[in-house]
Amino acid sequence: MTETERLLLRTLEDMEARIKAPDLYEVLGLSALIRKLFLDDNPLVDQVNRTFRQKIKFRISDPHSPYTEKVLSMKPSFYSVQDGLDPDTARPGKAAIEVNRDQFFGTMVLMIEGKPYSVREIILFEANVMGGVHAGSPRTDKDKVLATINEMYSVGGSRAGLRQLQSISRVILKALQPLRDAVQIAA
Repeated sequence: MTETERLLLRTLEDMEARIKAPDLYEVLGLSALIRKLFLDDNPLVDQVNRTFRQKIKFRISDPHSPYTEKVLSMKPSFYSVQDGLDPDTARPGKAAIEVNRDQFFGTMVLMIEGKPYSVREIILFEANVMGGVHAGSPRTDKDKVLATINEMYSVGGSRAGLRQLQSISRVILKALQPLRDAVQIAA
């Protein structure tokens, strides 16, 4: 087993533990792990998957379901998908779809005053502003709005962005299971 393969397996184990962690600092660390896996310049998933060539698909709740479209047509000032991103924790009866990596990271999971925020934007905000990787200050208008929302809204006892990271991470773990299995079998 190569070092990158070991790193992938350990990163996925770390994600599993952090998803369930009651400590919000541990949950915040999910943003760093997701960034390492998919969003850095040379993503860990790509390094490992060059050998295994697994097709990675993300199973999410349909973001264009009739229910979601109806809710969004009412132009709410605040809308958040939260656990609804993961079909296993979404409201009963919500359809699931498979999407590729670009579609997944582009999926809207939050809307504030008509402005959509994607999976990618939530991860990078938590990683680069809120301290998952770097403690920073919000610079863009979108980051400033996210910072304000984080101060105003709590879901399940944690900031809305942190709660969303848990759902995003569950979807990612399921999508990476075939690659994880291939690495473990080859070991």
